[in-house]
Amino acid sequence: MFKRRVPLTRLQKLREWVWPSMGLVRAGRYTMHRLMRIKDTTHKIALGLAMGLAISFTPVPGTHIAQAIFFTWVLRGNVIAALIGTLAGNPLTLPFMWLAAYKVGALFYALLGLPIDEMPAHFTMHNLTEELMKPWGLFMPWLIGGYILGVISLFLSYGGFYWLIRKARQQRILWKQLRVHQMSLDITEKHS
Repeated sequence: MFKRRVPLTRLQKLREWVWPSMGLVRAGRYTMHRLMRIKDTTHKIALGLAMGLAISFTPVPGTHIAQAIFFTWVLRGNVIAALIGTLAGNPLTLPFMWLAAYKVGALFYALLGLPIDEMPAHFTMHNLTEELMKPWGLFMPWLIGGYILGVISLFLSYGGFYWLIRKARQQRILWKQLRVHQMSLDITEKHS
């Protein structure tokens, strides 16, 4: 009933995911409206969003959704909000998040005195397959750094998300009250 008349191809779906045809601002507004309609406490929604953002720092994108669902479920947050929070890890932000994760992991390894491989200047698919075959080289510091940054971002972003959601809900209640007031004025004017 609500499907497209002509289904999108895989390439078109990928393009829509990277750069929505409705525009990034409108897509952000739509996501915010969907988020405000979630029937849950402000705490649980903020926790879910923060968890989705935190998981985006890990260097295994195929598992971001599964990790976000699992950790949010364990912490009793809102799973839908966590899925929305994983959108923070998109093709525009992931390279910067992963570079920061690698740098933090390398610093952590250096503090422990553990050996670490240097990141190649030009990372190719061949480098990636080599590194996945020896996970203690680049991948483990990258993964550990991702989780360290994830925990830090969880604590830092939770407060901001909580404040934003609380304010947005207050504005929505105020808007509904004003709308009801205006409707009551319109009704009384018609009957007088």
